[in-house]
Amino acid sequence: MERQAGHGDVVAIQDLIDLLDGLLDRAAVGHRFRVMMRAIAVGARAAASGSFRARLRDAHGQWAVLQASPLIGGDDGQVAVTIEPATGDQLVGLLLVAYGLTARERDICREVIAGYSTADIAGRLFISAHTVQDHLKSVFAKVGARSRGELVARLRPDGRRS
Repeated sequence: MERQAGHGDVVAIQDLIDLLDGLLDRAAVGHRFRVMMRAIAVGARAAASGSFRARLRDAHGQWAVLQASPLIGGDDGQVAVTIEPATGDQLVGLLLVAYGLTARERDICREVIAGYSTADIAGRLFISAHTVQDHLKSVFAKVGARSRGELVARLRPDGRRS
């Protein structure tokens, strides 16, 4: 069943709610999902690129990526929205910010996730190995990890290195 979501958007809300019914409590889905659909449609219309992305976490802790873009050849204001399960790569940036890491600490984490050694990281970022270790010590404290392996596990729920 299609309903008008406002401003010319036609969104098959009921179909999407039915799809997600097993993941979330139905009442929560209805309200939260409708709010997200409107927000992402407005974001797509306002974005200079014409595209807007958002991440949403469900009641079970699983992440989804919502992306909206104006329909080509559609009526004015119509927006298409896609929903996909989020991958580890899509969540790393979000997690790095959520842990309150500095820009340099985020750089170090990306290098660790990629599997580089301290010496390699130092060379790639033009800093000393001691500075890499100092940043890692700070990262471990903020993330609550005691090793590189544990850090990767916390930042990459899928457990993969890039």
